[in-house]
Amino acid sequence: MNVIVNCEFRFYQTPDGNVWTPSSFKYDFWLRYAAVFEQVIVVARIKEVSEVSPDWLQANGKQVTFHALPHYIGLKALIFALPRLIKSLLAVLKLDGLLLFRVPSQTATIATCLLKKNKSYAVEVIGDPYDVFSTGVGGKLAAPLLKTFSKRTLQKQCQRALGASYVTQYYLQQRYPPGKNTLTSFYSSIMLDESQIVDTPRSYQQVARKLVFVGSLEQMYKAPDILLQAFSSLVKADSTFQLTMIGAGQHLSELKAQAQQLNIQNNVEFVGEIKSNEVINFLSQADLFVLPSRTEGLPRAIIEAMAQGLPCVGTSVGGIPELIPDELCVPADDAMALFTVLNKLCNNLDQLTEQSVRNVEKSRQYANQFLSAKRQQFYQDLKTQYQANLKKQQGSN
Repeated sequence: MNVIVNCEFRFYQTPDGNVWTPSSFKYDFWLRYAAVFEQVIVVARIKEVSEVSPDWLQANGKQVTFHALPHYIGLKALIFALPRLIKSLLAVLKLDGLLLFRVPSQTATIATCLLKKNKSYAVEVIGDPYDVFSTGVGGKLAAPLLKTFSKRTLQKQCQRALGASYVTQYYLQQRYPPGKNTLTSFYSSIMLDESQIVDTPRSYQQVARKLVFVGSLEQMYKAPDILLQAFSSLVKADSTFQLTMIGAGQHLSELKAQAQQLNIQNNVEFVGEIKSNEVINFLSQADLFVLPSRTEGLPRAIIEAMAQGLPCVGTSVGGIPELIPDELCVPADDAMALFTVLNKLCNNLDQLTEQSVRNVEKSRQYANQFLSAKRQQFYQDLKTQYQANLKKQQGSN
C-alpha cells in the first residue's frame, strides 16, 4: 500500500530524475513512512535545475519517489500558478494510496477542497497558521483574513481526517481538535539520535556569557529583532556577552543593520546557514540557548539545544511551554521581559546547572528510538483503518 505525503517544502530536480534538497527533508526523513508503507510518494513543489550545489542532499531513493507540483514562491505567484496547481493536484488525488497532508499547507487546503467526500486522508499538524498570520505575514489587509480562514480550514481538516497527529502534546490539539472518530497521536518531527544527547549535563562554574540562536531569517517568526533588542541591554550591563545567530534569509541584512544601530555589532556573530550536522558544534560551545519566537509548533532547535545540556529561554507560544519551565518563557515581542529573564539566568550558576540537568533528561523523550515507535504505531493504525474502509466501500458497491 502506498502513502502519498504532501509537503510544503520546495525541492530541485536534475535531468536524471533525482530530487534534491538544500537542507531539510533528505532521503532518510521519508524512510519513517517507508517503515510501514510499501511506497512513499512525496507531493511537493519542484524546480528543474541543470546541476546541484555541492552541499545539496538527495531526497528520493528506494521506496521514495516524488510527484512534482508547479514551483512558485509567495501568494501572488500562487494565484498565477493556480490553474496548473489544481490540474496537478487532481492527478495526485487519482493515485492509489493513503493521502497524508503535513499541515498547515496551501496545497493541502486546495487538495482537500477537491477531494470527494468518501476519500480518506490523514494529517500531521506541524504548526499553527493562526499564529503565523497573527505576526502580520501577508500584509496588514490580508493577514487578518488569512489567519481566520487558515484557522477554520485546519480545524475542518482535523475534524474530517481519518487520523491526525500533532507535534505538541496539548497546544495544537486544543486549537485544532480531531474528530470524534479520528485516530490521534502526538510526536515531534525531530530526528534526534541517542548519540546526539550528551551523557553528562553541564556543571556551571562561571556565569553564562555565550548565547546562541538558531532559526530561519526568511520570515520574522523567530523574533531575531526582539532578541537583538534584549541582547543590547545585556551588553550594556556586561560587554563580555556574545551572541551567535545561526540562520539565513531575506531579513539577514536588516538584522545586521539593527546590530550596528544598537552598537552591538562586535558582540554578535551572524553565521548564516550551515549544515544541520554542524549546528551541534555551535551548541556545544555556547552557554545558553534563546529562541524568542512569535509563533511555533514544537521547535526542534530547542530540543537539540536541550540535548547538548544547554539551559533554554523562550516565549509562551505554541509548544514551547511544553519544553521549558514557565519562569523561562516570556511573552512574545517583549524585549524587556526577555532581557530580565536572560540576565537573571545567565548570572545564576545553580539555576544554570539545574536547567542543564533537567534539559538533558527532557531531551531523551524525543530520541529517535522513542519517537519512531510512536510514529510507526500511528502509521500502522492508519494503514489498517484505511484498508478496512476500502473493504467497506467495495462491499457497498
